[in-house]
Amino acid sequence: MPIVHLQPSDLSAAQAAQVLDFLNRATSPAQLDRDIEFPGEPDIGVRLGQRLLDARAALGGRFTDILQVRAIRLIGPERFTEICVAALGLDPVRWVALFYGSDPLAPQAETGLGVSIEVLPQTAWLGQPRTLRVRVCDLGGTPRAGVPVVVQSGRGHLVYMYGFRHIEGQAVTVLSGADGTAELELLTPPTEPLSENQQAALEHALARLDVHAPHPLTLAPALRAIAEEYLRDRSYSLRSAIDLYVRDHRHAMLDSVNPGRWRLAWPADSALVQADVLADEDSGTSLARGVRTLTWINWVGPWLSFMAEVVADGDALGRALADTANTPEADGQALGRLLNLGQSFLAGKAGRTAEWLGRQQLTQTVDRFLGSGVDALAPAVRDDVVRQLGVAASGVTARSLGSFTFADTARNALDARIDAVAQDTLTQFEHLSALAVEIDGKAATVNQQMQQMQALAAGVHQDRLAIDARYADFDSRYTLFDSRLNAFDAQYGQFSNDIGRFRADLAGFDQSRATITERINTVDRNLNTVVSLNNLRLGGG
Repeated sequence: MPIVHLQPSDLSAAQAAQVLDFLNRATSPAQLDRDIEFPGEPDIGVRLGQRLLDARAALGGRFTDILQVRAIRLIGPERFTEICVAALGLDPVRWVALFYGSDPLAPQAETGLGVSIEVLPQTAWLGQPRTLRVRVCDLGGTPRAGVPVVVQSGRGHLVYMYGFRHIEGQAVTVLSGADGTAELELLTPPTEPLSENQQAALEHALARLDVHAPHPLTLAPALRAIAEEYLRDRSYSLRSAIDLYVRDHRHAMLDSVNPGRWRLAWPADSALVQADVLADEDSGTSLARGVRTLTWINWVGPWLSFMAEVVADGDALGRALADTANTPEADGQALGRLLNLGQSFLAGKAGRTAEWLGRQQLTQTVDRFLGSGVDALAPAVRDDVVRQLGVAASGVTARSLGSFTFADTARNALDARIDAVAQDTLTQFEHLSALAVEIDGKAATVNQQMQQMQALAAGVHQDRLAIDARYADFDSRYTLFDSRLNAFDAQYGQFSNDIGRFRADLAGFDQSRATITERINTVDRNLNTVVSLNNLRLGGG
């Protein structure tokens, strides 16, 4: 295609209405791709056709102004021209003469060139795309077409659409169209680029803010509304886009020492845009230069100040901490309950910005609570809360209680272990008590057996006395031995029998005495063990 582009101002009212009707009657991206066809040239394509239909749906189902079509993102001068030529049924080769009545590419009579930069919109929010219209004219004011111009910006990214080519960077080379202009888009993305959905969601939210508001306080309801929209579950794209901008400004604005100042005046970011006309596209010689200073209103700090109010929800966390402090708690549970409130407060906030603000407010609320709210706690737990709550709260996140979780888990495990050891000790003590009762019973049995042995020993003693008496009688009768030999022999036989029985009884007595001695020693040892155990039991009680 020749480098000649149409602008909305080039169309008459009837032509604009015809283009709008053409687009409003389209039913599918494939239809637009088919109807807007330029043989041998890259044309509208299915993806841009879908973008047109999405933009139409967002406007209520119909385009009502030709400027709405031109404002669609990625619909640059060439695509807009293709749409108009197809909608008006023009011959792509002859439409230039119809609109301009002459050849805009013809050599110009005047010499010398000048370049200017027009910015639309004049004032914009950080993150809103801005259109740069570079205009090349000769010294007589006549537009010059096909002139290469290098455009560079001190901030952001320039985007230039030429056919299917998507040229992006801080410096790009463009060619002026039939009216001597070339349009670019200047984006100010965060450090991590936004996706198309994130960019669209951010632009939609910022469009609700009046860029001419003198200070943030005048937009307090609108900024709070964006904060509330940020927290909705379905606002994923907007939430991600805002998180990326807040992350870039976190240290300067979120961690600000004087956060109240963001409500009093708009912070501004600025950049210098420069356009250089080249003798030809491959030349490094500048024939003319245009310079423009651009300013963006930085909404991040003011929005954060109102977002903090929405996250705080009227100091709901402070009230919850105070209510917990006024509730009687068992020793060791108050600190965990307070930290659980903090973790629940953070877990209920969607998005990184909400979590960052929530942690900041958690620290501030805990500091206020430690300054005045702990008086309601029981004295038994107040010292632990004062000593540990501030440090433990600093480690609380939306997903965990930080180091307190480990400490609390270890403490619970230790308590369980102590309880288990105590239970085991009690079981062993009860077993020992049962053994002591059993030993007492056996000791009573031994005492009974010992008494029986003593009775047997007394009988043996009596028997021995009887033997002694008999032996004395034997001595007295020994003198009668000779005379009573026969009688003695008979008595001697009886005596021998008695001696045998005596020896048997004596052997049994010796064996019984050894057994008794062993049992008495065993009883003594058992009694000593029982006494020791009783002393241990009495000492442990």
